[in-house]
Amino acid sequence: MNQTFKLQIHDGLAVYIGRQVITKLHLHHALEIVIAFDKPFLLSTNGVEFEKSECSIIAADLPHQFCGEDDFYIFIYLDAELSLALQLEKKLQLKKHGVIHYLDKEVAETRGRFIDWFKSDSTDGKDFVEIIHFLIKSITTFGTKKTGIEPRVMNALTCIRSSLHKEITLEAIASKVFLSESRFAHLFKEQIGIPFRRYVLWCRMQAALKAVMQGQSFTQAAYEGGFADVAHLSRTFTEMFGVSPSEVLKQ
Repeated sequence: MNQTFKLQIHDGLAVYIGRQVITKLHLHHALEIVIAFDKPFLLSTNGVEFEKSECSIIAADLPHQFCGEDDFYIFIYLDAELSLALQLEKKLQLKKHGVIHYLDKEVAETRGRFIDWFKSDSTDGKDFVEIIHFLIKSITTFGTKKTGIEPRVMNALTCIRSSLHKEITLEAIASKVFLSESRFAHLFKEQIGIPFRRYVLWCRMQAALKAVMQGQSFTQAAYEGGFADVAHLSRTFTEMFGVSPSEVLKQ
């Protein structure tokens, strides 16, 4: 293979394919699916005990560590509040189990489709999105449903995503959706699963990564995501993904 890595982000979904990936213990606000091209990988949720797997589905906001061999691995990320993520979480009871090591015929087909996508020159976001939809629907056996998120929280998410280049405060967003700060903070964590500030940081990271993939410098990407500087962006990336952005992109 000529390519050493591929990364695409689109509407709350992302996929990264890279080789010989080794991470520190980390967590992020996305349900994650990891599929090996050929050689199994090791996965840990405590940094000590590792389990071997060819495909693992990891709950959002769960600390985990990945250790791969000299092979390519597919990392699929779904924002935790997406309907696809909620379907999969409910079907597999991920909040209860944390990690599911899953291997069925749909995984083999998904692996093949992603390998073909990786070898291609495609940069169309719809291509990898269709593969993810195929995998999730194959596992859950039913189509997309409404997320069930409270309308005021949905409005808050829209406000956050449209304001990433500037300061975002809980007070300001609560006011826009006509809730007190305390009520909004409680409702937001209850509905989304993490505190308001952590969610804002997750959205900032997605915006910054998208800017990098569009060819912008790390300095500009940090600005687009609303980070204080490149160092802040780099530290946050490492905390969320277990590797530095330079380690990912230097491949």
